[in-house]
Order: sequence, then C-alpha cells, then structure tokens
Amino acid sequence: MRPLLFITLTILLLLLMLVGKIYYDTYTIEVHHYQIANCRLADALAGKKVAFVSDLHSMRFGARENEVLSILEREKPDLVFLGGDYISFCGPYEPVFSFLGNLKNAYAVMGNTEYSNENGSCLVCHKEKSLALKENPNVRFLRNSHLTLESGGKKVNLLGVDGPIDKRDDITEAMHSIDGAVPAILLAHSPEVFDDAVRRGIDLVLCGHNHGGQIFPIRFIKGKVMIDPTFDYLVGFFNRGNTLMYVSRGVGNSYLPFRLGVKPEVAVFEFSGQAVQNGSTVTYGSTDGVHAGFSFSNIVDIFNFALPFRKPYEKKHVISPEGRLFDFETEAEMQYLDWECHKWFELSDKHATSGKYSLRVTLPPGQYPGIYFKHIDADWTRYRTFKMDIFNPSSETFAFHVRIDDHKSGWEYEDRFDRNFKIQNGMNNITIPLESVKANITPRSLDLMSIERVMFFIPGNDKKREFYIDNLRLE
Repeated sequence: MRPLLFITLTILLLLLMLVGKIYYDTYTIEVHHYQIANCRLADALAGKKVAFVSDLHSMRFGARENEVLSILEREKPDLVFLGGDYISFCGPYEPVFSFLGNLKNAYAVMGNTEYSNENGSCLVCHKEKSLALKENPNVRFLRNSHLTLESGGKKVNLLGVDGPIDKRDDITEAMHSIDGAVPAILLAHSPEVFDDAVRRGIDLVLCGHNHGGQIFPIRFIKGKVMIDPTFDYLVGFFNRGNTLMYVSRGVGNSYLPFRLGVKPEVAVFEFSGQAVQNGSTVTYGSTDGVHAGFSFSNIVDIFNFALPFRKPYEKKHVISPEGRLFDFETEAEMQYLDWECHKWFELSDKHATSGKYSLRVTLPPGQYPGIYFKHIDADWTRYRTFKMDIFNPSSETFAFHVRIDDHKSGWEYEDRFDRNFKIQNGMNNITIPLESVKANITPRSLDLMSIERVMFFIPGNDKKREFYIDNLRLE
C-alpha cells in the first residue's frame, strides 16, 4: 500500500473513531449512586432516595430527555431535585414543559440560560396570564426561598436560589425565618455559592453549571488559562467544615454541541442513619451507563457548532403608518415585552387612550423594576416627538424613568439617553422631543436611524406599584 494512501486511511479511521467516541459520550447517560452519612441529614433522610438532574439545555423533547425520565422511573426516587439551565440559550420552553410535566415530587431552581428567555421562564412557576403561582405543580420552583420537607416526624429545610451567575441569587432571602436547628439542603445552579453556604452552615449543596468541563482537556487546564472561576469546583464532591457540595456533570451541552470524555449524568443519593461526629462521609456506589439511542438528528446536532448559540427568529415590532409603536390592542404585542417573575403585564380595558385596551403594569419592589421593549423598529428619523400616556391610580407620585439607547450606547450610562418624569395621580401625558434625545455625558445626539432599545423603570422602587400605559407613539 502506498504511504500516502495508508496515512489517509489511518486519518480517516481515527476521525471515524473520534466521531463514534463523541457520539457515545454525548448520548450515554451515567447514573452515579452515592450514600451519604451525615450527623444531621442522615438522620432526617434515613432510607430516602434523592435524584439530582441539572443542565438539560433542551432544544427539543428527544431521546436524551426520554432517557432521563426512564432513569428516574427505574430508580424511583422519593425526591427529585433540579439544578437549572433547562433551555438552550434563548431557546423555547415547550420541550422543558413536556419534561417537567412527567415528574413528581420535584423541586427546582433557575439557571442562567433561563434569563435569556424570561418571557417563558415566568410560565415555569406561574399560571398562564396570571400573577398567581401554580397550585400543586409537579415541580415546585424555589426562587430565593425555602420550604420544609417532613417525613416520619423528621424535617429538612430545602432552600433554592436563583442563578448565581447572573447575581440573582439571594441566600439571605432564602433563609429568612428558617429554623436553624433543622438540617438544610441548598439547590443552586452554580457552585460559586459554596463559600456563602459554608459560612451559613448549610449541610448539603447541590449544583451544576460546569458540565464537568464537557470535554476532558478542561480538567487539565482549569486554573492555568482564562477560564470560568467556578471551574475550581468542576465536578463531584467538595467538603469544607460541615458543608458538603456536589457538582453535577449535567445532561445537556453548552458552547460546544457535544461531549468528549465527560458523559452526562443523573446523580442518585441515599442517606443512611449512621451518624458521624463531624462533617459528612460519602460512599461511592455503582455507576450505570445508559445510551439514549441512535438517530440521524442527533448526529447532525453534535456537529452543528452554531446550534448552542442560535437564537430563534426574532421578528421586529414595526411602527404603524400612523406612528404608533405600541398600542396594546393584541396579545401579540406582549411578546415584545421583557417578562420576569414578580413583574406582570396584561391587557386591560381600563384607562385606554387609544383603542380598547391599555397595558396594566405591576412592578415589584426593587432597584430598577421596569419594562424593556425588545426588537422594535430602529429608524425614528421621520418623527419629531416620542409620546406616551400613563395613568397612575394611586394618590402617591412616583418617578418614572425613560431610557433610550442607540447602536453606539452599549450599556454605558454616559453614552445613552435618560430622563425622569414625575407620575402623579390620574392621567399623565409624556412628550419627549427627539431633538432632545442626547447622550447623558458625551455631547452627541443619539442616532435616530439606529435605536436599539427602549426601557422604562422606577428607580429605587420601595413597594409594589401598579399603573397603566398606552399609546406609545412617534409623531
């Protein structure tokens, strides 16, 4: 055989073997079994089985999601804990709802990808078109909150915090009014909560985010190059003082559409009543590998490097021929509002100044609660003023902040437009001459051909507030 042909065939064979290894590692879910003996948790959860699943990153309800459900069905855990990142970046929630709908006795927290599609994340724990939480859901979401699990007269505090990566976690709020004499488990998406959990005496922390590195070279280069600092806790158990933390490899993929040398996992914990004096002891049990099956679509996915970064097609909200930007006459307009739990927008037949409906806005207390209008027409050059109508049903005046950015602004205060308005009781008509839309510090007019975002918020809001807004228009 000619040397060149031999080398070519060898390379092809190696590539084929690599493809096979990547496919196997990406779609083989390992089930890791552990037994934990702890002076507090072991007694409270003796005989219980807990399953932990994190980082689904679902783009569709497929073989991998089905296999996770099959694993849970076989293991029959008493409790299922979920560690966030259920959707792909900016991805849909439909496959996640299908997955969650098949669970029982499950408790969950949000991850960082959930905030890339906040409109959908609100429906995870709220009734559709309602501020009310779902009643007796299959999956209970803990949003910087806690609850007490009871069995056989024994209690365990279960805490959950929002995604630490986006600094939305608030462990102080989650522990408010908690009984410190009761052992505690903390669900969090990222292991960066570990130091805080140790200081507060949490018994067990369950988290994910790191995917175990997702490809095996990460374990050798972490700490040596610019890489996520949370990789100090890459995967597995970590113990400090009386706090034990487990970091899951997760199930799905992020950044790279495949895994290599780091298989997905479902972790299963059992607790023995055998107490120890200090800290926790962990006994490693069996590891079972289950392949999710072969399909052509899976092959396509693991070599589609654009897939983890893709965004769904985002249609622009257009300015009407009459210059109306938002008139809030249809539910379709609601998709262009940035939703988030604890704030709420709905159409109302009260206080409309144009058409039949206005937008009823309910904002929670907070530093900057408000409205972010997404994907609006960028060209405002044909107009001279930006107007809106706001009805305040309260006798109390509040500050209403309008922010406008162009393509040069970025997120920096100095280079964008900001203005406060006092909203008094009753109807308030706001007019902003577009010639006055200048950057805060730099002496330039914003580029009216390239308006990128419009935001309204109440700075330093100290209470829940309700108001009605209508007829956002350009004239």
